[in-house]
Amino acid sequence: MATPDTFEERLLGELKQVVASAQPAARKSRLVWVSAAAVVVAGAGISYAALKPSPAYAVERDPDGSVRVSIHDYRDPEGLQRRLAAFGVRAAVNYLPAGMACREPRADYVPPDQMPLALVDWSTLGTEQHYFKVFPQYIGPGQTFVYTVQVAKHRQRSAIRLANGPVAPCTPVPGDVAPNAPR
Repeated sequence: MATPDTFEERLLGELKQVVASAQPAARKSRLVWVSAAAVVVAGAGISYAALKPSPAYAVERDPDGSVRVSIHDYRDPEGLQRRLAAFGVRAAVNYLPAGMACREPRADYVPPDQMPLALVDWSTLGTEQHYFKVFPQYIGPGQTFVYTVQVAKHRQRSAIRLANGPVAPCTPVPGDVAPNAPR
């Protein structure tokens, strides 16, 4: 038998046990109470689900040691940064409006021709699940994974860099996060 997944399912199971074990004379009044409690719990669950924000991203470790990142909503860069840190990836994550970039220089970046090509692997565009994978073994001691995204209504433009050491906070200025990338 499968175990209940939610608080409401567990509570309903316990309430059913109470009803089943009740004396026949008391069963009717207890059943009314249990039914009312179940309605309240179900209503609370629906209200909680409606108010609970959906996760902006998901981060998980894949069997190959990579860290898979799926972004569902570009609204919590600090949370994604902390989650990556929990997986051993020191990161600086910034989301900016279209046409904006971070004022540079904000770090000692690894030159593009020396960036490890295997650092990031992207899912195939147009697939149902869009994600990228970071391979932590290509991030050296003291280095920082830098992920900056310009967020437009129907399109995002991102840049991934590797910094030697810490990265200064992002000060938004007009510009492009990936000025040399094809459009």
